[in-house]
Amino acid sequence: MEPVERVFAREFSTARYTVDAGDGHLPVTPSGACSHRLFIVGALTERLGGGDLMQARVADPTGVFLVTVDWHNPDALETLGYIDPPVFVAVTARPVPGGSGDRACPALEVEAIRVVDRTARDIWVLATAAATLDRLEALRDGRGERAATALRLYATTENEIREMAGMVRTALATVREVPSPSRITPRAPAEILLDALKAVDSGLKGISIEDAVAAGVGSGLTASEARTALEKLLAAGECYQPVDGTVKLI
Repeated sequence: MEPVERVFAREFSTARYTVDAGDGHLPVTPSGACSHRLFIVGALTERLGGGDLMQARVADPTGVFLVTVDWHNPDALETLGYIDPPVFVAVTARPVPGGSGDRACPALEVEAIRVVDRTARDIWVLATAAATLDRLEALRDGRGERAATALRLYATTENEIREMAGMVRTALATVREVPSPSRITPRAPAEILLDALKAVDSGLKGISIEDAVAAGVGSGLTASEARTALEKLLAAGECYQPVDGTVKLI
């Protein structure tokens, strides 16, 4: 399986060329990033649209990604509908070219999205910085097929490589001290949802199903994960339905 690529927004937004990937054309960034999928983490600053199509802006320390989600990915579409900016989100998406030459403006078609915290954002910045620096070293050495492609398309100069390295330094300057990802303990979706419901339950009339799903999404679940987790909590007797469309904690 092709690895998911990491790239900063400023570099992605300057992708002016594409390569034929066999099943379509993929944007190539100046450092040589090129993949069927990107993984980004940043601040959701704006959400537009509704129904079968939504667009959003996700900002990292270097710039803004333009993302789109439609009915082809119903869970991502529903999940985004529950997320109110500003909040940090993690997004897996397919890069798609738009326009050409100086008018090129690549975008991302969302496959999955979820709310995360500042720590997850900072871990992503560290990992993306490392990946970008690896690509820049390959450019300097003329090492590898992707580096050769980027050099052929962009004729990248040493000054431009230094500018991209400066972009990495800008991003790293925003990182707080963060724990190692290996120290982050995974939690079951039902446990996450239960804690989220305890935080919003008034103890009187209960919570609507939609508010329960929204609470789960706000705690980092996708909409489908939140609905499945709610079913498990109901089956386990952690909550019940006093009336249709409403749940109440025991």
